[in-house]
Amino acid sequence: MKLSPTQTDEMSLSAFGEEARAMLMRHDYSGLVNRFGYALTYDRAPAVAIEADFLSAVASPHNVRSDTCPPTLVKYFAPNDTGLFAVVECTVPVAPGAAVFLELIVAGTGEEKHITVEDISGVAA
Repeated sequence: MKLSPTQTDEMSLSAFGEEARAMLMRHDYSGLVNRFGYALTYDRAPAVAIEADFLSAVASPHNVRSDTCPPTLVKYFAPNDTGLFAVVECTVPVAPGAAVFLELIVAGTGEEKHITVEDISGVAA
């Protein structure tokens, strides 16, 4: 999704993270792909890829304490030549004390930036 220059501040990016997080919690895989795209499709249909990766992450979620894990966190990259601007990290609860992580990447050059779902992960098996 293309961002306007006014949508790269922490509050705006956090709102996009909350939107993506809510879509994943509702299992709205198609809506998530239509809004943000998905970087890790690996020749799979994007909505199918997100669903499969979410289900894989849910099978082995992270242990989290709700009082220590913010629902969204925006981190900015130091200036670089790769075009990476920020990452929006989202915690998606899947059971009491368990969550998967959803990451959105903001990348681009100059004022042209895009936000894309980068990864959905659980604990490495």
